[in-house]
Amino acid sequence: MNWKKTSVGFAAAALLSAQVLGTANIASAAPGEVEVHLLGINDLHGQLDTTSTVADKPAGTAPILATYLNEARAKYANTLLFHNGDSVGASAPISSLERDEPTIEWMNMMKFDVGSLGNHEFDQGIAALKAQLNGGLDPKDGIVMHKGSNFKYVNANVIEESTGKPLIDPYVIKEVGGVKIAFIGLVTKSTPAKVSPAGTAGVRFLSVEEEVAAVNKYAKELQDQGVETIIVLAHDPASTKEGVTTGEAADLAKALPANSPIDVIVAGDNHALANGEVNGKLIVQAYSYGTAFEDIKLMIDAQTGDVTQKSATVTTTFQAGVTPDANSVALLQKYLDKHPELTKPVGVTDGSVTRTDAYNNEAALGNLIADSMRTANFGDNGAPADFAFMNPGGIRADLPKGDVTFADLAKIQPFGNTLVKLTLTGAQVQELLQQQWGTNADGSPNTKTLQISGLKYKADLNKPVAERVSDLQLTDGTPIDPAKSYTAVVNNFMAGGGDNYKVLTKASASLAGPIDLDVFYKYVVDTFAGKTITAKVEGRIVNIPAKGVEVPDSDGPVTAPSPTPTPTPVPVPTPVPTPVPTPTPTPTPVPSNDFVSRASFVSELVKALGLNNAAASGAAFTDVNKNAPYADAIAQAFKANLIKGAGAGKFNPDRSITREEMATILAAALKQKLPTVTEKYVLSQFEDASNVAPYARMAVAQLVHAGILSPGEPGSFLPKNTVLPAEMKSILEAVTAASAS
Repeated sequence: MNWKKTSVGFAAAALLSAQVLGTANIASAAPGEVEVHLLGINDLHGQLDTTSTVADKPAGTAPILATYLNEARAKYANTLLFHNGDSVGASAPISSLERDEPTIEWMNMMKFDVGSLGNHEFDQGIAALKAQLNGGLDPKDGIVMHKGSNFKYVNANVIEESTGKPLIDPYVIKEVGGVKIAFIGLVTKSTPAKVSPAGTAGVRFLSVEEEVAAVNKYAKELQDQGVETIIVLAHDPASTKEGVTTGEAADLAKALPANSPIDVIVAGDNHALANGEVNGKLIVQAYSYGTAFEDIKLMIDAQTGDVTQKSATVTTTFQAGVTPDANSVALLQKYLDKHPELTKPVGVTDGSVTRTDAYNNEAALGNLIADSMRTANFGDNGAPADFAFMNPGGIRADLPKGDVTFADLAKIQPFGNTLVKLTLTGAQVQELLQQQWGTNADGSPNTKTLQISGLKYKADLNKPVAERVSDLQLTDGTPIDPAKSYTAVVNNFMAGGGDNYKVLTKASASLAGPIDLDVFYKYVVDTFAGKTITAKVEGRIVNIPAKGVEVPDSDGPVTAPSPTPTPTPVPVPTPVPTPVPTPTPTPTPVPSNDFVSRASFVSELVKALGLNNAAASGAAFTDVNKNAPYADAIAQAFKANLIKGAGAGKFNPDRSITREEMATILAAALKQKLPTVTEKYVLSQFEDASNVAPYARMAVAQLVHAGILSPGEPGSFLPKNTVLPAEMKSILEAVTAASAS
């Protein structure tokens, strides 16, 4: 294929700025050039009224995001507004209760120009997807009438099996400032594994090779139509860390020809920051939940239509000093008035009912949800089910400390899944538990520990998967009979074999029942009667760690956390005169919601302690490439017994480090310089002391007593919170001073 693409200027200094700071600035348009700004979001997930916490400051909500976007559009002469998938799905109840029509309505009101499909657009199936995009009666219960999207959605890698053609248009051409810009859409190829099998029935997803061929094909078609500026909206993961951009979107960039006419690939799905160049393609992603937006600046030759310069800025949508958009506030209030139950408390908690470590172990919130599922009424006059199983990926938030509303419960279980009662043999139950331990395509472990009710078991992680589960019993200690039939409640996602729980598709009987959220809500109301909602880890699951794995630095799933959503009332504009509008908020020099990776923290600690000159060689962990910039530092830290890793010979260098993980490493570094303390006494000052993992409790207590670590917020340590750059800097200064004393 002969491309006609000309070279693109992307200054080295600007590239470095884009990778490290999340922003790159290129000079204003030269004569004969048109300056265009592409403003975009990804992974909104219908979080219209959700305030997220970023760098300990409130950010997000649709009214706040709207103000930022409107100010940016007013600032620039030529703009286009886009979203890159997962605008709906796993939504806040203000949207999900109306089948996400409020989110589509908000995007229409904001006059988005183009959108792409994410994996969550497939959650409810193809019929519901088409109704949301094109308008029509939603197939679920036949209650919600969708008006449809006023802007074009694009996707090139989902093929409708009945026609052999793309499910929707593969691309769209927009014209702004006298130049043409095309958008090609893609969605992650992992979608079939991420949604219920029913969600993707009737379509197939292109393979990696087919996808690259499709992008090349449509890029050539677009050039034949005179379009030289081409953007790929790829709802594929990407992250930029320490100046390097990786992920599926980066893999796509590498697979395309170096002289491909693709100028920019917008990423999504993993709710991260991406802003860097790979194989001549600028790759950008702006976190999630409306907590940030990207401003992609293109300098386009007015004669040829080619991009001559490109850069991007990712701006956090902090709420402070920003007036909420009045039209967005009114839209949200309309739906809040329709659902008064969203703001009525159903109980209170002390903040301890969380999903902490649910991917690997029993969690308090997992127990609460599984217990509620067992009580579901299937209209068959049957007794409560023997068991219930809940997949950890379906638990999307924690119960907040203080008042709990229906809205909070809906954020925990936002999918509106149908509960299904299955009949399984005891042997199939054992096989189901074995299917918790899967592997990724690269051979790395992929554990999804089921949250359970009605049974208990032990798992010896030293043994092969087929031999791990033992002492499989009812809660009263009665052994589960492999030949006996039992009833078990799961959600429809699991019942269809989702998350690799394929044995569930072999159940001898299946009965569909109520919606998971309805059951959860009823259980909380009936059980706790508006008072304190309680749940705890009870020993339903007892894991025996693999030998050679000592005290871990990490006790959580290997995923980068998203900003934590917390409910907030919809901001109401005051009747006083509007303050003088400010220009689009200036991005912070370092992305404020960028977290410190485990590798970065160890590297900075080794530097601060002056361990760099100590001789250390050899790879301490299998997932640390010897050529990685942090490899030597990790080897130094391992030799000095500062780190032990995350188990199974891995370190997980790119995962964000938590406060309690940091504490264990710091305690090992300071050794005899820390005071002797009574752990229980020191930690008693924190309301969330019970959330500190056993391996980290003494380290946290010593460091707090020594004044090196401070509370994460007044009265709480926040052990599972990730460490931010500014926090690391001040802590390492204190560590340096302590080590020198």
